[in-house]
Amino acid sequence: MIYNNILIAWRNLSKRKLYASINIFGLSLGISSCMMVFALVWHINSFDKYHSHADNIYRVVTITFEGSREYHTPGVPAVLPESFREEFLGIEASVLISGGHDGLIGVEDNGQEKHFVESGIAYTTDDFFEVFERKIESGNPTGILNEANQAVISRKYAEKLFGTTDVLGKTFRFQKGEVFAITAMMEDFPENTDFPFDIFLSYENLREERTTGGWNSIYSDDQFYVVVKDPQAKNTIASGLAGFVDKHLDKEIRTHALQPLAEIHFDERYSNFRYQVSSNSAKIMIGVAFFLLLTASINFINLSTALSGKRSKEVGLRKVFGGHRGNIAGQFLSETGIICLFAILLAFIISGMTMPYMNKFLGTEADFSIIFTPIGLLTVFLIWLTISLVSGAYPSLIISRLNPIRAIKEQNQSKQTSSYMMRKGLVVFQFMITQFFIIGTLVLVMQMNHLRSADLGFQKDAVVTFTIPERDLDKSRLLAERLRNLTNVEMVSVSFTEPASGSTSSTNAVIVESNEEYTVHIKPADEYYLDTYGLELLHGENLIKEDTVTRYLATESFAKKAGFENPEDLLGVYVNIRGIEAPVSGVVRDFYSRSLKSEVEPTFIFQNHHLFMTVGIKISKANANVVMEEAEKIFTNLYPEYPMDYSFLDEKIAKFYETEQRMTTLFIIFSCIAVAVGCIGLYGLVSYMAAMKTKEIGIRKVLGASSAQVLTLFSREYVVLLLIAFALAAPIAGFLMEKWLADYASKIQLSWQFYIISLLLVGMIAFLTVGYKSIKAAWTNPTVSLKSE
Repeated sequence: MIYNNILIAWRNLSKRKLYASINIFGLSLGISSCMMVFALVWHINSFDKYHSHADNIYRVVTITFEGSREYHTPGVPAVLPESFREEFLGIEASVLISGGHDGLIGVEDNGQEKHFVESGIAYTTDDFFEVFERKIESGNPTGILNEANQAVISRKYAEKLFGTTDVLGKTFRFQKGEVFAITAMMEDFPENTDFPFDIFLSYENLREERTTGGWNSIYSDDQFYVVVKDPQAKNTIASGLAGFVDKHLDKEIRTHALQPLAEIHFDERYSNFRYQVSSNSAKIMIGVAFFLLLTASINFINLSTALSGKRSKEVGLRKVFGGHRGNIAGQFLSETGIICLFAILLAFIISGMTMPYMNKFLGTEADFSIIFTPIGLLTVFLIWLTISLVSGAYPSLIISRLNPIRAIKEQNQSKQTSSYMMRKGLVVFQFMITQFFIIGTLVLVMQMNHLRSADLGFQKDAVVTFTIPERDLDKSRLLAERLRNLTNVEMVSVSFTEPASGSTSSTNAVIVESNEEYTVHIKPADEYYLDTYGLELLHGENLIKEDTVTRYLATESFAKKAGFENPEDLLGVYVNIRGIEAPVSGVVRDFYSRSLKSEVEPTFIFQNHHLFMTVGIKISKANANVVMEEAEKIFTNLYPEYPMDYSFLDEKIAKFYETEQRMTTLFIIFSCIAVAVGCIGLYGLVSYMAAMKTKEIGIRKVLGASSAQVLTLFSREYVVLLLIAFALAAPIAGFLMEKWLADYASKIQLSWQFYIISLLLVGMIAFLTVGYKSIKAAWTNPTVSLKSE
């Protein structure tokens, strides 16, 4: 019986190639989306799960309070780890990592020194290998990073830098000319980790610089991890953190918290050493895939029941010759199963071909072969079974219960049947999803345009930045002076970072007279910083050329936070930053020191050449390539051993929003798929309407109705459905997009234009979809429509 049903189903599908192709294509789009999302989500959720202590590793994060606001950073004061280990029991292992470093590495090869610009560098200690899984492939695993000028490198970098894996005892120079000896070689880091480091340097080389600011200085890249296996010890630590901070700070302005390792890849409040995917984004991807699959299944129902009229005689004759309702339902379920099977096979091909491009676009390494594991294959089987039953059950039950006599006479097409109302409801649901996607896509695109064009408080266009390899004040000043003499160079500045940077430094600023303390960002820079980056001096005087700190520039947001109604009143007020008291000589217009997701932060700018490492060049004309060729010659003359690696500031800022840009593009792709699937569903409804109204159209035309009036008859049906779908989708989309926009300090405002544009787009797409079928029905000769067999 099963074989017979499959054979007949194959013959029926072969006779209706267009019907089968549309269903297979629609289902394959939904299924392939599910497969790719399954692989992506599996990859995202696998980050750092391979560590043996993964469930017991916590990051100590920092939360700073100022009024009703909270500031979150993954960094801790460099002096915290030692006290933390001494005062809390139950810590089995711990490590401080200062990551996010990049710079120039010099390696001697046959008497000549080769240079590389490298990232993926971190300062840490031996303890890293006790907390995290990273196999030491050669060298003694103990005492490899506990002394200054020691280094551990990965196998990949050993081959890159030295051309061999026999690297123990070899040396290289980094940044300031410090020479590091390689004490061990470790395995390459896996793709699914938030610790993508190829070179570890001893933290002893950084300790003095980082600990100078004491408990008041925090670098976001200095992160502290602990292993706590005992739940009671973990609870004790968590409850004792407030008292721990009070003991060392004597001010209730900050606290710390334990963040589980499993949350680091998803919690956007705190950055990590790689990239983050918000948990909401993962949920959105799963939801999108589910709804695409659901709309594809709805298409099958609509197209199947749309053809029920054409198959009513077949059903009637089968019943007359003894066919039972169960047999007929089984027949239609078999057809559904075959269509789903072909759709899954096509989905495998589509997904397998598309996944590499998806990985490249998203910057991930999701492995599509996860689909072929037992859990992957089980998921695919459940998708096939669910679609076959859900999509096939409704049409098979409707068609199999047709009255044989009425079926043979083709009297089963009453417009008032519940099945017809169900079909219309399904189409409304499909287009509600489609309109939601379109509204969401419009909001995403407009927000991304806003992020690219918003006023950051400084100039980002026509500014080139690069890192200097040595922190030599005289040499950096000479470099800047020579660059200023170039044609088409307006200004040059040497500083710690650009105005907006992924690397931030915060500390406490104390107003000397009142002893009030505030958390601020600091931007060590020279006297040309404001002019180079277009920062506006509102009141007072700029910085002057000096070797020590004698004055500060503060942003207007600090003046407001400190209670100065008129920012100009801040001039002359003495402020203590990291133990150095100096007056505020100028007030600068507020600017964003991070991405537009964050609020404008109170910031101080002052001279501190010990931290200078970034050169910014403001170019006056569009011939940037010519200018940079000349700049590179000057750089090479002063730093002959090092290559010059420069980038445009606007491109660096655009990288702040790479995740949002990728999600926007992904949403556009899914929206296009949703529109395509929705159009297939609408085509199914119009096909049904055309079949159901064939004789009605013929009679209307015989009685004098024009083709335009017949088209209006069709249009009225789907226009009403689209309006109902829009009325349901608009408030849901508006609510969810408002929640998404709430994450941004600077954002667009939702307006009625988004909704009108969405409605017009869907209306135009629907018209193009149903136009062919509607016009064909309207132009059909009435004698053909009324002919009875």
